[in-house]
Amino acid sequence: MQLWLIFGDFHIPWHSFKKIQLACEVARDQGATHILINGDFLDAYNLSAHGPKDPQVRKNLDDEFQAALDVLSWMRSFFGYGVEIIFSAGNHEHRLDRFIMKNCPAFYNHLTIEKMLQLDNFKITYNPYNQPYIITQRLKVQHSPPSYSQNAARTSLIKKMDVDHVFNCTHRTDTAVVTGASGTDYQVICNGWFGKLDIIRKNQSEMPENRRVYMFTKNHESWNCSATFAHVYRNKHSLQNMLIKEDEKGRVFTSFGGHYYEL
Repeated sequence: MQLWLIFGDFHIPWHSFKKIQLACEVARDQGATHILINGDFLDAYNLSAHGPKDPQVRKNLDDEFQAALDVLSWMRSFFGYGVEIIFSAGNHEHRLDRFIMKNCPAFYNHLTIEKMLQLDNFKITYNPYNQPYIITQRLKVQHSPPSYSQNAARTSLIKKMDVDHVFNCTHRTDTAVVTGASGTDYQVICNGWFGKLDIIRKNQSEMPENRRVYMFTKNHESWNCSATFAHVYRNKHSLQNMLIKEDEKGRVFTSFGGHYYEL
């Protein structure tokens, strides 16, 4: 039996370490054997091609990478080397590749996410951007869904109804099931994000200047935090989504497997 924790969209350095820690504590308590970071572990804010950045929220890439290394070091220490960790790149990691290809292609093989995050040192497997990670013949994990609509999961099913999928990238928890002509049920889950709620839900003018970041992002008010657990046995699997909530005092909590967890 394998138990996979699938989560992503940390967007370091805008991440909520509490939420990451809570998801990992549930995973360890439930006996997780595999951890799959499904893209956008980094934000790479300064490398965004989506228009000018607010100079007040500029982050040095060194700061981002150091914060990311701190999280990876903590995760490897928390789970030990008996748990396999896979790192799938997302569109925000791909910002680095695009920037280098455009501005300094001679460094393409030297300045890579794998090297900058020292994945080999942490014994973490790297999966390239938007390359589906195949857990079983009937279960694929990919960062970007084929649709970003309000019902991304159902639209994704219509477009990719061959196997079950877990996606990230939309920052909204979304799930759908469709029964195919053969009678097989196909399922898609879109996970939420692991950023800090005060970044998007407080008056931006009242935010510390280094936190005014997603104020111009469409539909950010509907973002939430969730992860997916995949139970795998003899090439068969079942999927369970786990919603992590945060109260007004900053406490994060969830329930899974008959247990309540809070930080």
